[in-house]
Amino acid sequence: MIKALLLDLGDTLYDTAAKKPFPGVEDALARLKALKAANRKPLVMCLASDYTMPEPRTPEAIAAAFVEYLGVLDGTHLRRFFEPVDERVTLSTHAGVRKPAAKAFRTALKRAGIRATLRDTLFITENAEHIRVCRDELHMKTLQFGLDFTSWSDAPKLILQKIRAAGR
Repeated sequence: MIKALLLDLGDTLYDTAAKKPFPGVEDALARLKALKAANRKPLVMCLASDYTMPEPRTPEAIAAAFVEYLGVLDGTHLRRFFEPVDERVTLSTHAGVRKPAAKAFRTALKRAGIRATLRDTLFITENAEHIRVCRDELHMKTLQFGLDFTSWSDAPKLILQKIRAAGR
């Protein structure tokens, strides 16, 4: 059963070359916020990002990296979909490892207060290697932007299909 939707930001939701969200992202995220998991509870939607890994990784450096990332997120105009950000936005530096390490995703689930395993998680990214590891090694459900779908207007339907299939 899928309980959480973890999303990558750069080149998945946000076109870093054009410096704007991909077409249809805002509408898709609004529709996804209303989705329910198979257990009829709200589907929790979070960002999981490899934004930066400060060295040394002190609490102050982690907090500064998070504030900096939130500035980037504010520039995308997508922050409203991931409030409260202290629960719904996780950087790899919070976990001390980069994606696709399991600890990065488990940290995102923990920060969001979700009692779920990685098998209960759907991850969406453009990164083919992250998809491979998440699907084949971590047994997460995955969708690859650019391969499984190329238009964000198609995403809510595909995600709903994954939720229903996992709930059986």
